[in-house]
Formats: sequence, C-alpha cells, structure tokens
Amino acid sequence: MHPVDYYETATKNCTSNFTEDEIRKIRAYYYGMCAEVDGMVGELMEQLDSSGFSNSTYVVFTSDHGDLAMEHRQFYKMSMYEGSSHVPLVITSPTHKHNNKVKQPVSLVDIFPTLMDMAGIPTPPGLNGSSLLPYLGMTSTNHERPNWVLSQYHGCNVNLSTYMLRMGDWKYIAFGNGKQVPPHLFNLAESSDELYDYAVDRLDIVSMMDTKLKTVINYPLVSQQVEMYNKQSFLEWKNSLGDKYSDTIANLRWFMDFQKDVKGNELKIQEWLDAQT
Repeated sequence: MHPVDYYETATKNCTSNFTEDEIRKIRAYYYGMCAEVDGMVGELMEQLDSSGFSNSTYVVFTSDHGDLAMEHRQFYKMSMYEGSSHVPLVITSPTHKHNNKVKQPVSLVDIFPTLMDMAGIPTPPGLNGSSLLPYLGMTSTNHERPNWVLSQYHGCNVNLSTYMLRMGDWKYIAFGNGKQVPPHLFNLAESSDELYDYAVDRLDIVSMMDTKLKTVINYPLVSQQVEMYNKQSFLEWKNSLGDKYSDTIANLRWFMDFQKDVKGNELKIQEWLDAQT
C-alpha cells in the first residue's frame, strides 16, 4: 500500500478488517445521503416552478468534495481518488436548454467567473478559472481555459501535501516535495476505479505531467512552507496541553489505530518534529 494511502486509512480508523455487512452499511449510508440531497434539490426546483421563478433563474448544483465508500479501503473525503475529488456540477439556464454532458474536466474555481458572466459583470484580470457558459451554448468573454485541472490539499488526514493534475484521461498525483514518496499516475479511461498505477510503467507521462504541474504551482516550495506551518502549529498546540498531551493525542478522531501503539506513534511524531524541513 502506498505510504500516504496507509496514513489516510489509519487516520480514518480503516486499517482493521471490515466485514461484508459493515461495507454494505457504509455504502448504504452514502447512498442514503445522496438520496436525501436529491430529494431536497427536487423540493427547491418545485418551489422555483410554483413561484414562477424557474424561467428567470440559473441553478448551479455542485459540492466541495465527494465521499469515498470503502474504495481504496477508505471512507470520508480528504483524498485525490475519484470518490473524494470528483464532484457533480450541474448548471441550468432559464434561456438555453441544451442538456449537454461535458467530458472535459472543469474545476470549482470556474464557478466564480461563470456567476460573474451570468450577472454580466466583467471578470477582473488575474482571476483563476474560466466561465462555463459556452458549454450552455452562450457567449462569454472569459472562456480561454487551460487543458488541465489542478487540485491541492494540505489539511488533516494526509501526512504530506497532495497535488492532483488532470490532463485528458491522465491523472497525476504528487506528494510533498515530489521526492519523499512515489507519485500516482492513473488513466481513467483504462482504469476508472484507479486500481492500476502507471507511475512506474509510463515514466514519460510522469515526467511530462510533473513538469507541467511545476509550471502551474511550485509545489515543492509550497509543501515546505506548509510543513513549517504545520510543525509550528503542532508544537504550540502540544505545549499548550502540558502533561495532558499524551492522553489527548491518543483519543482524537484516529484513536482506534493510534492506540495500537501509543508510544511508537508518539515517537514517530517526535521524529517528524525533529526532522529538518
């Protein structure tokens, strides 16, 4: 298992064996939440129709993240796997009924310039993202878009900053400064479940996408800055707890796996704090 994947499973208490019944329940909860959202969106659309606003209202439906349902031995979010990072995006226009399905990857950063286009507001220079209105058959002054989509994550449940670059069917995931652990490379047309990693077989694609990623963001430098911030913040939190630290760290959200080796895990934390960033 990839070291970042293992860390994520540990912080989500997923390293133990799951029974088939437990997996079914986890997936039932997931689909239940999807059904609940679907029902609520339906109520909203009905209210728009009954109030007479449906002919003058844009509707944008999306999410800030998905949820894994035991794919790659994980649930919850905080991952670049498709179950977590690939989210719905549905836009309806009161004047253009195209029912298009867009295969080209787009990003949540495209929503802001799209809303500005809807309101007829000029897009300021330097704004990330591109308007999506042309996909609705409408004109836009801000539709120049790159042939890639970027996502990055620096929050909890990962032990290294994570970067994802999507270009066509290829999906490249880099970690930290790019040297601590191997990257992932998936071809979503050939392995939509991301079960086959091409990072060793296609070094040419790895090199091309890593070079492109570094032109979009200096991710080794960003990762270094994030790690420095994380260490400083953790030390301040640790020192604020005093002699309560050991008991507190062993009873946080990841307690089930942490408590399997409390002293060993505390030692690993200290080694991380002492390591040069």
